[in-house]
Amino acid sequence: MIKEYLNSFRKPSPEWVEKHILHLVRHVWANVPFYRAKMENAGISPADITSLEDYVHKFPATSAAEYRAFQQAGNSAGLLDLRLPRDGLLKQTSSGSSGVPLTIHRTNRETEIDQGRALWHLIRAGLRPWHRVMAVLAPREREEHVYFLQRLGIFHRTVVHYNMPLQEIAGRIQRDRINVIYGQKSFIRLIAEHYRKKSLPAPKLHLLIPGAEKSGKADRAFLADTFRPARYCEFYGANETNLIAARFDEFYQPDYRAVFFSLADIVPQSEDGLVSGSMLVTSLVNEAQPILKMELGDRVLVRNYDRLTRLGAAIVEIEGRNNDYLILPDGEKISGATLYIALEKLPFMRQFRVVQDSAAACTVLLKIADLDAAKRLQIEELLQNLFMERIRYRIEYVEEIPIDPNGKTKIIISRMKP
Repeated sequence: MIKEYLNSFRKPSPEWVEKHILHLVRHVWANVPFYRAKMENAGISPADITSLEDYVHKFPATSAAEYRAFQQAGNSAGLLDLRLPRDGLLKQTSSGSSGVPLTIHRTNRETEIDQGRALWHLIRAGLRPWHRVMAVLAPREREEHVYFLQRLGIFHRTVVHYNMPLQEIAGRIQRDRINVIYGQKSFIRLIAEHYRKKSLPAPKLHLLIPGAEKSGKADRAFLADTFRPARYCEFYGANETNLIAARFDEFYQPDYRAVFFSLADIVPQSEDGLVSGSMLVTSLVNEAQPILKMELGDRVLVRNYDRLTRLGAAIVEIEGRNNDYLILPDGEKISGATLYIALEKLPFMRQFRVVQDSAAACTVLLKIADLDAAKRLQIEELLQNLFMERIRYRIEYVEEIPIDPNGKTKIIISRMKP
C-alpha cells in the first residue's frame, strides 16, 4: 500500500490514460464475456478503438441498473476475467442504496492500489497520523479494522453508523477526542443537529469530509458553522470504482490515476463552457472485474468538457440523481437540481424534501431555521415562481426530515412512473 501511496504523487498524462484504456478495451474483448457481448452488439472490436476520443464516442455505455440485473441473474462469472480463480478474489458489496446490492471482485493488488489512493487523498485533504478519526458508515459497510498503520499507533479510527443513538455517538466523540469526521453527509448533518438541539458544544474539527451523496451550499454552511473545521473536503465516489473525485475548493478534481469519466445525455448550460450530463465512469484499476463506461445514475455539471481527452475537464457540481424529478400533469419534469438551486438561495433553508403521489399534486417538506411570517412569505413567493401553477402543492414545515434506510436523504420521492 505504501508503494501505491507514493505512486499517487505522479501526475498522469493524457497519453498514459489513453494507453491504459486501450489496454482495458483489448482485455475485456479477450477475457470478459459481458463486455465482449456489448462490443459485438455495438458492431465494434478493439480495432475500432485506437484513441481516447474513439473510446469516448464509440465504446458502448452500461447503466448501473443493467449491470446489477446481469449480476443478480446469476451471471457474475460473465463480468469477471475468465482467467482468474474466483476464490482468490476479494469481494466488496455495496450497501444497496439503489435497492439492489452490487458485488465487486478485486485482486489483492487492486485492493492495495485502492487503499494507497485512499490514503493519498486523505493526507492531501489534511489528515495526519496523530489525528483521531470518526468514520460514519452504513451498517452494511465494513466495521472497524485494525490496519498495520493503526498497530503502529497512528490513524486511530472509531466507526459509527446511523442506527446508533446520536447521544452515544456524541459520547464517543468526546471520549475519543475526535478531531476528524468523514462519511455519509446526511448522518453527519444529524450529528451536527444533535449538538444544536441539545445546546452541546460541538468539537472544533481539524478536518471534515462529508460524502456518499450531494452536498449543497446549505449543507456546507451548516456543517462549517457547527464544527468549524480547519480543513474541509468532499469525496465523490461509487462502489464500482471507489473514489472518483475530490473537492478541495470550487471544483471536484477527478483522480485520473484511478478513473476516467465522460458524459451521456449532454445538455449545454447558459453559462460559458458548462455542460450538464449523466456520469459515465471507467476504472483504471479494476481488471479482475472491469468497469468501463458505467452510467452511475448521477447528473453532474462540468466545465471545459471539450478538453476532456486532455484531462482538462473539471466537475463543478454533483447535481443529483438522474431519477430525481417531479413529473408534471403535462408530462414535463422538474429536476432535483432545479429545486436545489432555487431553494438554496434562501439562507435559512436547512433541508427540504418533495413527495409526489400523483401527477396533480405534491407536498413540499421544509426544515427552516427560526421560521417566522417574513420567511413564510419569501418561501411561498419562491415556490409560486418555481411551480408557476403547473402542479398543486402543499407546504409542510417540519422539525425533522428523516434519513432514508440507506443512510441518505433523497430530496425527491416520486411514486410516478416516467
